[in-house]
Amino acid sequence: MSGIVELVLSKHATPEFITWQTNGGLLFLRGPRCVGKTTTLSRICAAEAESGALTLWATGWLNEYGSPFGVLQQILDQLDAADGCGDQPNGAGPSTSLADRRRHSSGVTYGYVYARLLEIAAQRPLLIVVDDINYVDAPSQLFLRFVARRLKGTRIRLAMAERTGCAVSFCDDLRTDILRLPYTSLVRLRLLGRKQIARSLTEHIPQLGASFPGSAANRLAGDIHDLTGGNLLLVDVLTRTWLTSADPKRTEPTVDTTFHDCVRGMISDTDMPGMLRGAHAVAVLGDFASLPRLARLLGVDIARAGRVFGALDDLGMLVGGCLRSEMRRALLQDESFTARGELHLRAAHVLFEDSAPLTQVVEHLTAVGRIGAPWDLPLVLGLVNQALKSGSTDAAIGLLKLAKTSAAGPDERSAVEMLLLRTTWLTDPGLVASLLPTLSRTAGRGVLNTTDLAFLVRAALWHGFTEIAAELMPLMREKSPQSPHPAEVGLAEALYSLWSGMPMNWATLELSSSSEADEPYGPGADVHSLLIGLRKIHDPTNEGGRAQAMFWAEQVLQGIRVQSSAVETLLFVYVVLEGMGSLPAARPWFTQLSEALEAHPSPLWKALVSVVQARISLELGDLGSAYGLIQKALACKPWHEWGAPIAGIAALLVQTLTEMGRPQEAAEVLDRPIPSVAYQGWGGLKYVNARGRYHLATDRPHAALADFEFCRDLSASLWIEPPTLADKTRLMVPWRCGMAEAYLALGDVAGAREVLQQQLKRLPKEETSVHGTTLRLLAKTTKDGAQRLSLLKSSADTLERYGSRLQLAYTLTELAAAYRETSRLNLARTTSKRARRMAEQCEAGRLLDLVTVDVHGAGRDKHQVGDHPQLAELSSAERRVAVLAILGHTNREISGKLFITASTVEQHLTRIYRKLHVQHREDLLDKFSTVFMALEQSG
Repeated sequence: MSGIVELVLSKHATPEFITWQTNGGLLFLRGPRCVGKTTTLSRICAAEAESGALTLWATGWLNEYGSPFGVLQQILDQLDAADGCGDQPNGAGPSTSLADRRRHSSGVTYGYVYARLLEIAAQRPLLIVVDDINYVDAPSQLFLRFVARRLKGTRIRLAMAERTGCAVSFCDDLRTDILRLPYTSLVRLRLLGRKQIARSLTEHIPQLGASFPGSAANRLAGDIHDLTGGNLLLVDVLTRTWLTSADPKRTEPTVDTTFHDCVRGMISDTDMPGMLRGAHAVAVLGDFASLPRLARLLGVDIARAGRVFGALDDLGMLVGGCLRSEMRRALLQDESFTARGELHLRAAHVLFEDSAPLTQVVEHLTAVGRIGAPWDLPLVLGLVNQALKSGSTDAAIGLLKLAKTSAAGPDERSAVEMLLLRTTWLTDPGLVASLLPTLSRTAGRGVLNTTDLAFLVRAALWHGFTEIAAELMPLMREKSPQSPHPAEVGLAEALYSLWSGMPMNWATLELSSSSEADEPYGPGADVHSLLIGLRKIHDPTNEGGRAQAMFWAEQVLQGIRVQSSAVETLLFVYVVLEGMGSLPAARPWFTQLSEALEAHPSPLWKALVSVVQARISLELGDLGSAYGLIQKALACKPWHEWGAPIAGIAALLVQTLTEMGRPQEAAEVLDRPIPSVAYQGWGGLKYVNARGRYHLATDRPHAALADFEFCRDLSASLWIEPPTLADKTRLMVPWRCGMAEAYLALGDVAGAREVLQQQLKRLPKEETSVHGTTLRLLAKTTKDGAQRLSLLKSSADTLERYGSRLQLAYTLTELAAAYRETSRLNLARTTSKRARRMAEQCEAGRLLDLVTVDVHGAGRDKHQVGDHPQLAELSSAERRVAVLAILGHTNREISGKLFITASTVEQHLTRIYRKLHVQHREDLLDKFSTVFMALEQSG
């Protein structure tokens, strides 16, 4: 950059400028409109004024080009003003209007004006400045040529500036003539660099050098350059804003509305046709702007688009071929940008044709807030499917919401709403609740096909709209023979049957032989195999029974993928495993599903998995975990959204709170309303059974018996037809155990025994927790002490193998009481201690109130170690095994505590029995429990 232009950056005159002043001459500036051309001229005038020079300023205007002598008249008017202020030299007469002195010979006129200029220059230096010579009228151009050729040896200097990049310019001949003069200095103005901005800041702002180190000034200059691109006008705007800031030590420039207005003003001031529209189009394209895309967006050729880019680049607004961020924001927020929606729609289409990222296409459509030409519904739905296949679910949802508001008619709107429901039904319950009523009315008009009806049934059931599902079922069944998606229809039928608690005739379920995984809206291959498996295990001719059902259920469970599998898959597997009493064995798989859901947005999936985990935790006796999981499920899916299945969840919560010793909270749950339809299915049966358990815990045996009798009647109504083999193995709800407890509380031992014997006949061969509970209650109905002990020990062994710690703790409590009644006080104490420890681990507050541990009881064995000399024959390892066996640990638990194998434990016990002359573990407990405990306490 020439030293003359350094005046823009420094308040001191440079050597080049001094040379121009002393020699007399002509300065010719060239540059775009807003890179400092006018500012440079202003500062040159200021520098001349410091030396006492008189400045005459004229500007060419496009709309005044046809007015002769327009620029020359501006100069003469300033001469007259200077005369009025006493600046006219001695002897010079008053000036008159150019029109009054116009001659037929232009030379006479120009000579007269030139003579006046010389008279003034004789008294003080004279600077003539002409800005935007592009639009100077022809007579004034002749005058400027006349003066320019006669500058040598005078005190007159001429500074002219040409605006480059104009669509129309009338100064080509004048520029050629001026540049031929030997004393003309040509300066091409360009954008400022970082170093130049930093030097300008430190020299023009004295306090900056005192307040900030050089690095801070450089950082500020760098930030200003990044925002402005070196555009001098914008640099001045940011500098003034920074100087007037309330915080003098702030080191970041502030972009305000003044900056944005300046950006818009510079573009509007450009005389290139269509420049503002082109700049708006570049702003809309953003980081994806390019010459071909801009040309297609504007509907112009590449050359015209290139001129738009060139003009923006001359203004410093582009970086990397794209608009700078703040300049883009200024254009997008322009109130005069009325074609914003149209450009966004066309930009989205251009990017879609160029296979740009889907998020960019959706961003443009979202910015419009509607769908319009050149977009139509098929094109939008194609883009939605593409987004769904690529995993861009949020983008697909955004498009569908726009298409919904822009639908042309009811049929088009229904198609969009149906696809929106399929996309969001797992993640947005609020939106689903708003779509279901509308779509159900549409279904009533016969617009939807069978597949859509089946999906509406599923969504309505999952989100608690059971009435809508009931209305849609007849419509679906009417159209189901013509359905191309029998799996989805079968899935809706199965879910509806399960939701209502009614048995389904699986033999009538028809499935296609081909997989529906490739269908765009089908349920997928996993559902097809799920329904085949459900039909297989419910087939009356199936002899595989329980083992085959469990194997199939675990297979399906291990194949569940939360991103692609139907949520019913988990529900049906849960029902099968619960009915077979095999939920605890599948606990690791449900834990893995829960971990996979941490990054999944579906509250429905999370709620269902939490309910299943809570049921497993309750079965295993982990009451604290069960309660927390139920609360998590209700947080993901509130009470009112569950519909009929809330009865089963309420039953789970009531039973958990009752066992935790929190009956008041359980009563509050029972006070909450339950849908009446729930009492027609298994959810209602579970709920009434849990209510009966609550009544037993709060000493209301009559109310409890009434609940269990209701369970009996409801269970009978659910099985009108003879149950199949798979149904026989179903444990259902163990209400008979509760009924037996109610009979015992009322003193009807015979009635309790009869109910329990019926329960035993209905249980499968495989042991479950219901086996252990039934044996424990059956022990209460016998008066034979030996038989009672035998039943309780069998119950304890069964429950321990099954892993039900809570029920095991109840059995151990009864077993301790039985030992106490038969005067086996040592066994009673050790068993009671174990029961208490287990109850504490389960957080079973109710059971803890029932457990009594008589550590210092009256019947404590007083035998000492010396009374048993045969103990000396035992090794230290054998003594440790004997102590753990007396404490009630199993062989596996002993092996784990002593870090030996189970077979080694068995060998130790065999030698212990032989040395102590006992036959089994019970004899060891009866004869040696006290002495071994004394040995343990003594060291």
